[in-house]
Amino acid sequence: MDKLKRIIPLALLLALALNSCKTTTHTARKSAFYPDVVKLQINMNELAVAGETEITVSYHSYLGLFTVISEVNGEEYNPYEKNTTSIEGVWFGVASQLDKAAGKIIEEHPDAAYYNVVYKKKSVESLIFGKEIKETALIRAYSFMR
Repeated sequence: MDKLKRIIPLALLLALALNSCKTTTHTARKSAFYPDVVKLQINMNELAVAGETEITVSYHSYLGLFTVISEVNGEEYNPYEKNTTSIEGVWFGVASQLDKAAGKIIEEHPDAAYYNVVYKKKSVESLIFGKEIKETALIRAYSFMR
């Protein structure tokens, strides 16, 4: 009888746990009005160059763990005034600090529809306990011809 008193609560707890893990799936019905793939084909003939912007970031890296940014776009960096930009399609990389300088692109070319990285340059000067790094990128902005 003692074993039965122990087994019943465990069985109820197990049944409750297995029942709560139940998943439901919903399937959406396809309609002729909702296509599977939508493509927008744009040729370079339809785009005009709106301008080019060079962005720069200078920073120090100590022991490969700590990063201290000193300049963004030629101005002293203030960590309390953040102006980061994530531009769709322009990816600078995981270890890049250029996202902090990319706001300059939007400020200079706010009506651009497409951005292209022309080049990206990284210069590294080794120090005793770290590195002094300067990253530069040239970004070309395009807008639709009218």
